[in-house]
Amino acid sequence: MTNAAQKTPISLLQELCAQQGMTPDYKLMSVEGAVHAPTFMYRVQVNEVVATATGQSKKKAKHAAAKAVLERLLSKDGEYPQGFVSDGVTVNAETLNEIISEPAAVPAAEENVSGNPVGALQELCMKRRWQPPYYETEKATGLPHEKVFSIMCVVDNHTTSGEGKSKRLAKRQAADNMLKRLKALKIVSDEEEEAAKKFEDIRVFAREDPDNKISNLQKTYSKNVLKFLKDLKTSTSSFLHALQDVDLMDQNLDCLKLLQNIATEQNFEIIYIPIEQRGKNGDYHCLLQITSLPVAVCFGSANTREDAKINSARNALNFIQLMCRK
Repeated sequence: MTNAAQKTPISLLQELCAQQGMTPDYKLMSVEGAVHAPTFMYRVQVNEVVATATGQSKKKAKHAAAKAVLERLLSKDGEYPQGFVSDGVTVNAETLNEIISEPAAVPAAEENVSGNPVGALQELCMKRRWQPPYYETEKATGLPHEKVFSIMCVVDNHTTSGEGKSKRLAKRQAADNMLKRLKALKIVSDEEEEAAKKFEDIRVFAREDPDNKISNLQKTYSKNVLKFLKDLKTSTSSFLHALQDVDLMDQNLDCLKLLQNIATEQNFEIIYIPIEQRGKNGDYHCLLQITSLPVAVCFGSANTREDAKINSARNALNFIQLMCRK
């Protein structure tokens, strides 16, 4: 059992699928929680078997979802109750837990960039009325288990790059380098950079008020954030109440109409901002601003502009649903 014991749920599920001519489909469903302690939710589907799971990192959530699918496929009522063979070892419902190994965590030392530079740079661009930052993977070098990714960040006419053992780390490094570059060129002041980072830490973007000094903004907007969230949670709105029982993953759900109904009832404005640059895979992207003071920003991507807009609305509904949960 020594060889199989070194395998993770993802690798075991991949083996089973390869043997049976199937393909597992992984999808990141949501990211919730505070900036410093996010919770990721992944959905995995193999044929008609679907499972979701959460984790403190994308990797943990993905492995947990893969394990859940394996448990269903190998269960007594599953498609493969007899199990399958991995490196000479039978993997079934009884042996699964002792065979799988948890994925190794990334050492904290690798997080050499503090805070959330990606969010801070996004906030800075919105305040300056610039196009959102554009990121593109330049290259990936090294062995499959020791890859180093390089990602390019473009803001206006400025370009920086970052490297890391994952695309997320490389993107953070690129964003951090861009913030430093803009500050070095005197395009952005120390106060603006610090303000952007503070706003991102509470995950709410505030509308810029040129008559206020930056040093006074955080306290003022923090109070408005708490009031906004409290009003949502204590509201007796019929649409907000109904939202708690809505399956947001239902593809037949009219997300645009439902969100607009809630906005009208709660008296806040919705602004959709299509992003001109398409992703490397050809996807369109769309930002959605909930502008009531403060401004909450949600993101959506898809194969078409309209679907990207719908997905941004779906994510906004997910945010509101979470905030209203009692």
